[in-house]
Amino acid sequence: MLTTFKSAVRRLPASDADLVLDRHLPTFDETVRRHVVIDADPKTVHEAVWTADMLDTGPVVTGLSQLRVLPEFAAKAFGRDRPSEPVEMESMTLEDIVDTEWFLLEDREGSEVVFGAIGKFWQPVIEWREIDPDDFDAFDEPGWGKLAASISLRPYGEGRTLATYEARTLTTDAGSRRKFRRYWTLIGPFAGYVMKQALRRIKSDAERAARTTDVPVETDDPSSAGAP
Repeated sequence: MLTTFKSAVRRLPASDADLVLDRHLPTFDETVRRHVVIDADPKTVHEAVWTADMLDTGPVVTGLSQLRVLPEFAAKAFGRDRPSEPVEMESMTLEDIVDTEWFLLEDREGSEVVFGAIGKFWQPVIEWREIDPDDFDAFDEPGWGKLAASISLRPYGEGRTLATYEARTLTTDAGSRRKFRRYWTLIGPFAGYVMKQALRRIKSDAERAARTTDVPVETDDPSSAGAP
């Protein structure tokens, strides 16, 4: 597993823009990445990306993977009152998540899923900004943070997939950047842990689906077994 944190705003060269994520948020203040090799083809993994239930990854991830809870965790850690209780969800698939404060930016079957959100993530109770997903790339109103996350899939040998989960955050002004970086100092490691567990869940589901697909179907037809 590999984690990368960038502490300075970085713009990727156009020649390196081979990810959908690069088109939606090429500039960022902070980023974290996790990788895993999955014994299943990219199409099967893509299906698992959408259907894997993050509530099956344990109580820590169940709480922390709801981004709205992270600032409340930070507030409690710094001795302030926790302002509200987290919203309980019956399931936490990607489909569930993009129906909340998150929205889908792009979905390329067997290749990459990109989703995003805009909010004041550093506040004890996050203030979310509702916008049309088509306006995400150009959004630059001061006082906000833009978050884009990508799960990209690349063939890795025969019948395997390299899955990369990356989340990038860009603030829209210097004041918001200072607030976010203080928040990120505490929350960054937890975000990486959530992403790691999410990939493990996707890996487990995709490999189980691949094994099921590979099981030969029994038949009573003698010819199918090579009988004369």
